[in-house]
Amino acid sequence: MTLPVIREVYNLERYSLARANAGTYLNVAVGTRLTLQSKEGQLPKDFAQWLDLLTGPLTWLIQQHSALSVVIGDHLSANPMFLRLPSVDLAKIIRVTSINKLDEFAQVLEYEHAHPFDLTDFEIPLWRIAVVHVKEDDSFYLIYVFMHAIGDGRSAMSLSEQLVEQLNIHAAKPTSLDGKPSLPTVVTSPNDPLPLPMEERVNCDPRLFTLVKEAILSLLLPAFVKKAIEPKYWSGEVDATLEAPHDTRVGMWCLSKEETAQLTQASKAHKTTIQSILFTASCFAIKSVFLSKVEGSKATTTKDKLSYATPVALRPLISPPISPQDQGNYTSELVTKNIQIDLDTGFWDLTKSYREQIIKGTKTPEGVRGMVEHAGLLKYLPNQPGGWEDFLRGQVTKEQHGRMATLKLSNVGKAWDQPSPESVAFKVEEGIFSQSSGLTSSAFTLNAATANGVLSMIGTWQKTTFTSCDRAHLYMAEFKRILLEATEPGRKDYRFQETLLPLHGVKSSVV
Repeated sequence: MTLPVIREVYNLERYSLARANAGTYLNVAVGTRLTLQSKEGQLPKDFAQWLDLLTGPLTWLIQQHSALSVVIGDHLSANPMFLRLPSVDLAKIIRVTSINKLDEFAQVLEYEHAHPFDLTDFEIPLWRIAVVHVKEDDSFYLIYVFMHAIGDGRSAMSLSEQLVEQLNIHAAKPTSLDGKPSLPTVVTSPNDPLPLPMEERVNCDPRLFTLVKEAILSLLLPAFVKKAIEPKYWSGEVDATLEAPHDTRVGMWCLSKEETAQLTQASKAHKTTIQSILFTASCFAIKSVFLSKVEGSKATTTKDKLSYATPVALRPLISPPISPQDQGNYTSELVTKNIQIDLDTGFWDLTKSYREQIIKGTKTPEGVRGMVEHAGLLKYLPNQPGGWEDFLRGQVTKEQHGRMATLKLSNVGKAWDQPSPESVAFKVEEGIFSQSSGLTSSAFTLNAATANGVLSMIGTWQKTTFTSCDRAHLYMAEFKRILLEATEPGRKDYRFQETLLPLHGVKSSVV
């Protein structure tokens, strides 16, 4: 098949591609769980009916977004290209399955994260749709799964919102009675150009100081020297290597509307953000499950330090801002190292400290400039065929335990809100945001989303990260418990020791 060239894959996407080629790929899954509200209506019963239901909405999306029609050519070379597919066959990108209960959905996400996109297959684009019927309550998940090279969480959230909106628009239209699709399922690709890369939107050229600092840390400084001068931070129980099998595990929970409202009220009362509260609760949970113990009624904790990565959407931070509807990858990260949690560490003190750092990193010209320079730095990395992948492998030996951080928390925020959910055919019950965990990324990657007043949290980790998945699932449960305890109405203080004691069956009396 001969495909016309669109443009070279720009730097942020080359980085995502390097991770895929090196075996530490990132699939992202964004979507919703929906219920059909009409008592007279029925959900589709087989693949053909689901295809018929989704053809109209997906056709609209493909014709609106050029990134949904591309593949990557020469992916192993120094100059990979976006290539435009002449058309997209919807029958090849929709997967329909079912589960008995809601709590089995984590296994579906594990399946999706375990299947990278085949970059040598020029017949399907770099995304797919997973439809998961839940027999327990007759709801269904509608999930957009994509390679990180074509988008980020914010653009995927916007696309998923549009998908739900189009689904409700098309729901009123009659479906086929003879089992044949009522619309063509092969969609002609649009001719619109791809969104501009970051470097063409804003000055990303790094300053001399940044170049010298990064050259020393990333290229010139030997691994044993870097490890000697950098404090060791806890990042899992098993060392990460690129030779280990890529096997993402998933844990998840949702708050009720009442619990989500409690969290929101606490953030207002303490003049902070939900992101900051989630940060502190997740740190407390890591420390209590993995790095502390209780003997009798005496609690002890280690002196291990943590490192925390916060993905930041650059879209609203540059001028002019980039719309969430603009499909592309425009993210950077803030890294907080040397976080130490003692028995007397206060929950809200830590939350305030984190919030202040985020403000400094995202609301000041210097902070924003530092994140934007990340895109500019990438062009200085090796440019020969396979150079990016070799660089990535080399970096593994320079990071403590081969991982970039202890925790990473990415929050796409509030989305999928339906002003009058009772008036639509398909109601959003909760939002879904998940990304596969790279072998060399954080010990836990946490993903938050809020839809129709319900916050959902999905944690991903590599199977090799911990000696037991049971403890990883215990961490997720403790994370939720700590979050709800800390934000209880009327609670004035909440210290780490109060978090630790109930985990070991010791009643805490401090409120």
